[in-house]
Amino acid sequence: MQTRFSLAGLLLFFFFVKISAQTDTIPPDFTIKGAAIGISSPEMIDQMMVTMPGLGSNAKAMMNEQSIKTYLMPPRKVGERGTITTYILSACMEFYTNFSKNYKVNLSPDFLALNLVKEGKPDIKNGLRFLVTDGTVSADVMPYDSPNIPRNATTTDKFRIANYLQIFKETHREPQKVFEVQKALMRGNPVIVEMNVPRSFENVNNTRFWSAIGSTAERITLPFMVVGYNLELEAFEVLSSWGTEWGSNGYLWIDFDDFGEIAQNGYVLVPTF
Repeated sequence: MQTRFSLAGLLLFFFFVKISAQTDTIPPDFTIKGAAIGISSPEMIDQMMVTMPGLGSNAKAMMNEQSIKTYLMPPRKVGERGTITTYILSACMEFYTNFSKNYKVNLSPDFLALNLVKEGKPDIKNGLRFLVTDGTVSADVMPYDSPNIPRNATTTDKFRIANYLQIFKETHREPQKVFEVQKALMRGNPVIVEMNVPRSFENVNNTRFWSAIGSTAERITLPFMVVGYNLELEAFEVLSSWGTEWGSNGYLWIDFDDFGEIAQNGYVLVPTF
């Protein structure tokens, strides 16, 4: 039997989870020059997570649905030299970079990818760390699918984040995962989520709503970006890095129950403004 998550139930659940976690001391993922990078302490997350002006609020409408989709650049398909991880990270960074600007900046996922490969650390946490310590560059400086890092990329201005928050881990209960993502979206923040999906997930197309019911396919863990929720649908809307042919124009709704089961880790960026 599936368990449905009402907002009232999730609020009650989160209250007890937070009370029990207040005495825990959770170390950061990295400490560089005395600075903590990668925050997972619930109290610190509440303090450090930004509220995007005009998006996150306590308005009644936010209790039913929220979406940051209209503030994003169009869905892009990962290139031959790029990685799914760096395309999702760059898309999320673009949201904050472009949020209050009249012009839009495309950020280079390939600058990030080539640097991570060079360091031998291509996983998502090292990608997040690199965005804090080094950052990425505009796609005008390093176009998509560039085979090499151009010389001027080392001296040009970098786009960085101040930190990142790990809002849930694989070991967290499924209702808590759902609630943490909803809470971040209520504040106007997209959420980068690693999900354990079928290997054929990339081939999902002409589909608006996906369900894992009856699926016994081999799984693989990949990053996606959660861009909205709808309590009437009881689902999250996620963005992939497989272009507009995937899902429905690059997006897909996933049931809360399925999401809670397949979501492994969830991250929110802390922008520099």
